[in-house]
Amino acid sequence: MSRRSLLRSALAATALVLVFSGCTVLTPNADSPSGSVQPGALVGTWVIDQRFDSPEQPYVAFVQDNTWSASDGCNRVQGTWEVAADGALRTTSGPQTMMACDGAQLPLAVSRGTRVEVNGDTLVIHSSFDSTETVLVRSTDESVGPEGRPIGYWVESNSPDAPFLSIQADGRYTGNDGCNSLTGSWEQADDDAVLFTGGAMTLMACEGVDQWLSQASQGRVRAGVMTLQSADGTVLGQLTAR
Repeated sequence: MSRRSLLRSALAATALVLVFSGCTVLTPNADSPSGSVQPGALVGTWVIDQRFDSPEQPYVAFVQDNTWSASDGCNRVQGTWEVAADGALRTTSGPQTMMACDGAQLPLAVSRGTRVEVNGDTLVIHSSFDSTETVLVRSTDESVGPEGRPIGYWVESNSPDAPFLSIQADGRYTGNDGCNSLTGSWEQADDDAVLFTGGAMTLMACEGVDQWLSQASQGRVRAGVMTLQSADGTVLGQLTAR
């Protein structure tokens, strides 16, 4: 048999092995040579290619300023990211809401991710912690992603007893004003204001604590900061997304 025939036979045998093993073969990133990953290829909103019965579609969004956010369908978390030319991924992550959810644990996939591969509109996040792979596709649905909805964890400062709000995708929120726990519901108005409806609040007396957060009836978000106002429009304070 000629050398060329032997080569054709070897290639055919390899193809059969791949077909029967059910493997997905990723070609190198089309935007970069030799399978390297350019940071710009990661920027965008990514989802699992299926729908979930959860308050929002689970997603991962990588932003050009090296921040990321992700949702499991009910809870959101955000942090920072860096990717090396060989695809090595480094991330940090902040706190998140803790609602039980039937979505997909994409925030965990990012926070535990150690390497990524990008092939056009397909992203694979590899984790060396538990040897898992999360396969995502680029989303073109404008209703999916972090834009427009204030879901997540908002805090006044990094102090352990600082006022905070944990805003959930199902229209509920919990929080603490530095003294008392708060629960209630929220909705977004046509002018993008976040409207809060109080549900319950503990009634502890805390000396020296400014309980301004318990008086908030609406908030407005700009550049990751929520400015909260009372019913008469008085600005009470600000919370920052974490």
